[in-house]
Amino acid sequence: MVPYAITPPLVKSEEIIRIAAVVNDDVISMYDLLARVEVAIATSNLPNSKQLRKQITPQILRAMIDERVQIQAAKRMDYTVSDQALDAAIKTLEKRNGGPPGSFDQFLKTNKLSKESVESQIKAEISWATIVSRRFRSSISVGEHEIDEAIGRLEDSRGKPEYLINEIFLSVDNKSPDPRIIEFADNLVAQLREGADFFSIARQFSQSASASTGGDLGWILEDQLPTEISSIVKNMQPNKVSEPIRTYEGFFIISLRSKRLALTANPLDTKINLTQVIVGQNNQPKSLQVKILDRLRTNSNTCEQLLKNSSGEVSQLSGSLGSFQIRDLPKDLQLLVSKISIGKLSQPLNYNNGLRALMVCSRQESSVSLPNREQIHLRIANKRMELLARRHLRNLRRQAFIDVRI
Repeated sequence: MVPYAITPPLVKSEEIIRIAAVVNDDVISMYDLLARVEVAIATSNLPNSKQLRKQITPQILRAMIDERVQIQAAKRMDYTVSDQALDAAIKTLEKRNGGPPGSFDQFLKTNKLSKESVESQIKAEISWATIVSRRFRSSISVGEHEIDEAIGRLEDSRGKPEYLINEIFLSVDNKSPDPRIIEFADNLVAQLREGADFFSIARQFSQSASASTGGDLGWILEDQLPTEISSIVKNMQPNKVSEPIRTYEGFFIISLRSKRLALTANPLDTKINLTQVIVGQNNQPKSLQVKILDRLRTNSNTCEQLLKNSSGEVSQLSGSLGSFQIRDLPKDLQLLVSKISIGKLSQPLNYNNGLRALMVCSRQESSVSLPNREQIHLRIANKRMELLARRHLRNLRRQAFIDVRI
């Protein structure tokens, strides 16, 4: 079996009909490979440069080899992707990209991309998800005690760091990875930091089960991550991309979308009822404006008292602002109202030629509940399914006859 780490030569027009690789009895032509390179560049917002093409071609060929292995495994199980399943997957992509129905075909036409090449990738994703489910779903057993233990761990994790992350995974078969894989990972990081689309790059290059969803892993506790990854992620800022992280399986590139404390309500989700008073009409001197607000602050312990005591001394713009979440306020007010006790008037704020002050009438903290037992069961089962799928694909690759010819 020929190693995956290859560097193709510059491809001349007459070489398009050459064979790039043979996977068992299935041929990947240079035409297929070049078409897929075009798709990767167009969908990932990568620069269309000669150097980048040279770097990404081996990785794309490896992905195509894996797809052939997956589709062949599906055929052995008498599974073929239906037109309905393909259409549903395309509609999901259109929706994810915010496009109307038909935007998928329009994108391909605009960028002169091979529809067959893109659909082949989608079919491989559907095939693999289906046969993995058929092969392993019935054998995965999650006991009630495991769910109880998971609930206990979640309770213990309350208030601990939790991260919303996406991943790109590049597997390494050998203990000493080929330097070109390291160079490729570094290049991906550079492109992502310059604005390339993480979702699309993960779909094209990641070798994890999360690739079909753009590497989305959802919210993950710090202690659920491999040590090599958690040590990096906990020091990252949201909306940043990590350097390639080496683990025993391969390289991970992590995008940190957000962070929070597990099972802890976000203060910005707190619902408040707010009242404001505004002074400064009729060219009142500043000293008088401050005196009015100081008196109201001393004599008013509820919003009703505030409005009653301020009658005739404040602007007509004064009154109840209604109920809403703190996150709906301008950022300069979010911190202010978060610190105000119910029934206490805030310090004066400049408002046009006058001053205004705010009072929180009521506050309803948001609550965060544990996932139910069914959700926890599904989480555990899916995690096991992913590990089995990765191991199964590794075994299929080892058993396959793979002849790389470039």
